[in-house]
Amino acid sequence: MALPSRDHSVSDARLRAVDVAIALMQARGEADFTMAELAAAAGLTEARLAAEFPDRDALLAELRRVSYDRLADRRSALYAAPGGDPAARLMRGGQDYLDFARANPALYRLMFCSPGSGGISRIIAEAMPAEALDALTEGVRRCQRQRGRRTDKAHELAFLYWTTLHGVVVLALDAGDTVEGSAEADRHWAKAAASFARLTELICASSDG
Repeated sequence: MALPSRDHSVSDARLRAVDVAIALMQARGEADFTMAELAAAAGLTEARLAAEFPDRDALLAELRRVSYDRLADRRSALYAAPGGDPAARLMRGGQDYLDFARANPALYRLMFCSPGSGGISRIIAEAMPAEALDALTEGVRRCQRQRGRRTDKAHELAFLYWTTLHGVVVLALDAGDTVEGSAEADRHWAKAAASFARLTELICASSDG
């Protein structure tokens, strides 16, 4: 379930390298490939890859940026679209987030659990940019409005929703690291889904008054 490339503002070679890096991470379960391996897998010379990414850190930074942008596009399209049941829309967004993390554990950890320079504040700023948080806020606001609740603190609740969902995902990923067999892993992710379903209900029912 790696995200397909939709960004046409940068070179084809650059996007190809990012997409192939994501595919390698998905196949191996971690970002353990060398730049030479990536160049070969992407059909690029090492010199061409180096022209786009002078070192591994530059590649990983771009991989994070592109992945954040793609997830933000999906969130915005889901939460900002008109119509539909607001609570069901929040649930669908949460399930999509869980599905992405489970299908792409190495990429998820790189995006959200490996701060790099800037620490956790960089993750918050890049992983939940203003436009994405605004879209989620609108989703929360519609859900509260449907329940007859005040919406003064929809923005704070949206941030709480995302950070709590992130915590649920990390716990499920960490549990999966030590589990042998898919049945046990399924149980961990089912618990994660139940947790965010309850969270969605609490968020929608919250009142500021």
